[in-house]
Amino acid sequence: MMHSAHSVATQASLSLLKLSSLLLPFVTAQDSVSYDFDSYGASDPSGTPYQTYMSNTNVKPPQMQINRNGTALQSGLVFLGINEFSDDRMGSLVWTGNYSEPFDFKTQTYKGEPVLTLWSGELLNGYGRGSYHILNQSYDEIAHFQVNRFGDEMGDIHEFDITADDTALVLIYHGIPWDLTASGGIENGWLFENTFQEINIETGELIFEWNASTHVGINESYNSLPSEVGQSEEAPWDYFHINSVEKDSNGDYLVSARVMDAIYKISGQDGSIIWRLQGKQSDFDVDPAANFAFQHDARWLNDNQTRMTIFDNGPTETIGYSRGLLLDVNQNEKTVKLITEFANQGKTFATFEGSLQAIDPSNGTTNFMLGFGSQPFFTELDHQGNILLDVQFGKSNVVNAYRAYRQQWEGNPSTKPDVHWDQDGNTAFFSWNGATEVESWVVCTANASDSRTWTNVTVARRTGFETTIDLSDAQLESFVRGKAVSSDGTALGWTMASDGNELYDAPDDVDEIGSASAPTSTASSSSTSTSAPSSTDAAPSSTSSGAATRATHGVMEQVYVAAVVVVGGLALV
Repeated sequence: MMHSAHSVATQASLSLLKLSSLLLPFVTAQDSVSYDFDSYGASDPSGTPYQTYMSNTNVKPPQMQINRNGTALQSGLVFLGINEFSDDRMGSLVWTGNYSEPFDFKTQTYKGEPVLTLWSGELLNGYGRGSYHILNQSYDEIAHFQVNRFGDEMGDIHEFDITADDTALVLIYHGIPWDLTASGGIENGWLFENTFQEINIETGELIFEWNASTHVGINESYNSLPSEVGQSEEAPWDYFHINSVEKDSNGDYLVSARVMDAIYKISGQDGSIIWRLQGKQSDFDVDPAANFAFQHDARWLNDNQTRMTIFDNGPTETIGYSRGLLLDVNQNEKTVKLITEFANQGKTFATFEGSLQAIDPSNGTTNFMLGFGSQPFFTELDHQGNILLDVQFGKSNVVNAYRAYRQQWEGNPSTKPDVHWDQDGNTAFFSWNGATEVESWVVCTANASDSRTWTNVTVARRTGFETTIDLSDAQLESFVRGKAVSSDGTALGWTMASDGNELYDAPDDVDEIGSASAPTSTASSSSTSTSAPSSTDAAPSSTSSGAATRATHGVMEQVYVAAVVVVGGLALV
């Protein structure tokens, strides 16, 4: 097999985005989405255009480049380390929050409730030093914990998986003294020990621990050992590079080791290796079409352990691009065969990181989400490998996302919605970071910020993260505010009151008078409708004039975590 050097670039952001199949013949985009492959990022030296908003200047998600958008996409938000079916909310942000170098951002279940989880800390050369966070549906942090016995901020970036027992699977990279002569190194050398732990999230109690060096010889590694590596504790040799672990229903563990080109099944009883899939001591006969190299994200697709998903970074002797693999694994006969290969239009090669997710594993014809890790692309495909959605969110080799997921999520933030009133432009801007249930915005006015009576002047359907409403024909008093309303008419929250210059506290328990008209599909007269792209061809660039989009070009200088977008949720991690 061919092998290449391994490194990890800095992660810049985490976002939840909303991407879905376009069901209507026209799109009005409040968020910045492009369908012109050739011009994406062309005017920006960094090649990573991002979006800004009038109502919330702290939010700057990346602009989505939709290279293909077809039908039959599955519901759910896209989590990138960025659904509802929608028309004009394509590629829009749902939520973003600030964390340092977020990794493995996704939704999981903890104590029977949906939560958001992520690693945050310091990203080093191919590993990390940090800890783990769990957020509830209001985006409040309900748990923040460390690995066991290694000290604070020693948790690694590559895995944070909550088991069915509400325990956590986490990784630690740490240097240990080791004789490296078997691989051409020095006798008094240093090895990068790869450890995974299962721990009690609440108490930190250690439930299970496994160390690679106890069970796997260094001579099984495909990683090179340069003369300057392995000389000290500060520069240990990474011979194994664990990058995923999951616990099965029998209590055993599935482990992926990148530079071993191998997947391991580990006994949950004593840590012994039950079998190796590929690598120098493989127990399986692997069909040539199913060969993989430098892989990530090995997962069982079903409880009977007959199907496995892997992100094959490559290259192998015959494949020069990265791909997702759905494998038929016969543990009795010890055979592995390729069922389906998943790749994007550009046949992208991702040197490191990456993921393949079966969106609904209980469904035999589920779609799959393919994330390209070190390269800023993700793709949704049907179970036969046909491309349904193909997205770019930055310039190659500049922006990356560790894993990409499409998952269900309902967010009900404890914060208030945001408002910006541009008096000179007769325009109001509304958003609510993290709120997924807002269907429309009601605009109200009063002569005092603390008024107990507010007059409804208009209502508009929500159109993406920020909704822009033209108030040219409205009779306005000194203050303006907005009320977020769900699809069934329930009031979800009120913004503060704005006089056009400052924001003021205002009561939420108020009387409303006047009758606002029914919401329309277009919130702002400045939005321009564009034809929706076909399922096979790139579409023209989708733009909005005036202040509705406020897309800018430049490098994101702030670290964002968890952004949900209407592509399915985009979180760069």
